[in-house]
Amino acid sequence: MSYHPASDEVHVTLEIPSGTPDRAGGVEVLADVFATMRDGVRLGADVYRPAGLGPAPAVIIRQPYGKQTEDMELDVVGGFFARKGYACVVQDVRGKFSSGGAFDPGVHEVEDGYDTVEWATAQDWCDGRVGFWGESYYGITSYAAAMSGHPAIACIAPGDIGVDRRAAWFRQGAFLLNTTGYWALAMDAQEYADVSGVDPYALPLTELPRTVGLEGAFFHELVAHADDDEWWARHGLADRIADIGVPVLSWGGWYDVYIGPQLADYARLMEVHPHPEDVHLMIGPWDHEGSGDYTDRAVCMQLPPTAQHRWERYQAFFDRYLMGLDNGFGAEGTVNLFTLGRNCWTSEQVWPPPDAVATPLYLRSEGTLSLAAPDDESPDGYSYDPADPVAETVGGNCWALATAIGDRRDLDGRADILRYVGEVLDDELELMGPVEAHLHASSSAPDTDFTVALCDVFPDGTVNTIQDGIVRARYREGLDRASPIEPGRVYEYAISMCATSYVLAPGHRLRVEVSSSNFDRFDRNPNTGEPFGTASATVVARQLVHHDRDHPSHVVLPVIRRG
Repeated sequence: MSYHPASDEVHVTLEIPSGTPDRAGGVEVLADVFATMRDGVRLGADVYRPAGLGPAPAVIIRQPYGKQTEDMELDVVGGFFARKGYACVVQDVRGKFSSGGAFDPGVHEVEDGYDTVEWATAQDWCDGRVGFWGESYYGITSYAAAMSGHPAIACIAPGDIGVDRRAAWFRQGAFLLNTTGYWALAMDAQEYADVSGVDPYALPLTELPRTVGLEGAFFHELVAHADDDEWWARHGLADRIADIGVPVLSWGGWYDVYIGPQLADYARLMEVHPHPEDVHLMIGPWDHEGSGDYTDRAVCMQLPPTAQHRWERYQAFFDRYLMGLDNGFGAEGTVNLFTLGRNCWTSEQVWPPPDAVATPLYLRSEGTLSLAAPDDESPDGYSYDPADPVAETVGGNCWALATAIGDRRDLDGRADILRYVGEVLDDELELMGPVEAHLHASSSAPDTDFTVALCDVFPDGTVNTIQDGIVRARYREGLDRASPIEPGRVYEYAISMCATSYVLAPGHRLRVEVSSSNFDRFDRNPNTGEPFGTASATVVARQLVHHDRDHPSHVVLPVIRRG
């Protein structure tokens, strides 16, 4: 499913693989039906019914991408759920495609979710029980509906999303340009605005809409309110996660752009949910578009087929909590993870696993990694020029990140990337849990970025990204506490690299890379210290990464020791 300008024939599987028997012999489609919201706005939907089964529990999908948009293939999804015995409602949200009103991302979804359930449960094809499913924005609408508290909602299965929109769109302060930025442009129309040909290098960033002939009203609003707490509260749902009391299946992929915010939501749900035993997690070897379902790779890692596991897991969750079948879903563990490198699924009782040992791995002189902390060592330096950023993803689609990035040897010629390599492994190394870098660095600029990538070096020299992260220096203490840095002063930056479940085989090596750009996956920091999106010129920054007794730069790895 894709709406990215760089997408080229990116589709979900036309026939969703399933090893479970169908409950209905066919699918009946009710096209272009409308639900009226409390303010009189009418929202259009298509309903996929299980033929010959009578009233059924309903799975609702509320999305802004067009219920009949060919590339989204929501008819395939609706047909899958209908054949499994569910009435599936695919609805266009307010202000998009067939629906009336104005689209204001995140603002109306709680109330519209409630009213849609009211409408659905009054129809003769619904038996009064409702669940929600969806990824990305229709993961947001799933969460929003549950927050509405409608008593007919039995469960939700949101994926590839975080309810804190600010944290999702600005990763430790760096803007997700290739994904969220282009999305904000594409959504600025009743259907899709054409953003093909967008110039990611445009400065100031507020000129981006002009490069594709658009006004870009929402994009400009987003840029103007980047540091506005009240604006983000209005467009997000972070303050309402405690309102969710129904069973949840949170799902996503290790290479999804929102995996960090998603796992933060899961952790928060486990703290506040009245029945945490009914909160489930599934993380596969996927990106936002699930490219592992139709390719055989995640970046440089070979993959087995994974689509059937994904869809059978969705069905088992709904069978348990929406259809009310005692199928033992979650009995083996409420956390279901795919381990890259071992290429198998594993179940855990909790996340992160308690047997993961937080293990520091230190950056050392002469480009090495060591378990031993440094003593007296000189810093390593490089120059970051925003006019010549590390631009691995320009022209690619970062929603499909596992295909947009590749062998990092292609970047080895760049002098603005520091590389630290470990010893050849004698035994396998299993990582499962959060990954974080603690970087002690200084800059000649009043604001800049630092990036860290954790990599697996194969025996043949292939360099595969395990996880990576970025921080904008002014947001080093949090998105709500922006402050410039003092040029030349050493600061410690805690850089989240989200999490992983990954096994490095004997003969492989760990590699850590440090730089200051990851363009256009993230916007460039112009190094000027000006407000977000306003700089029309850039300056070169001289960066120093320190690794000595007082400044022990390191990554923290979640090491699993089995046996």
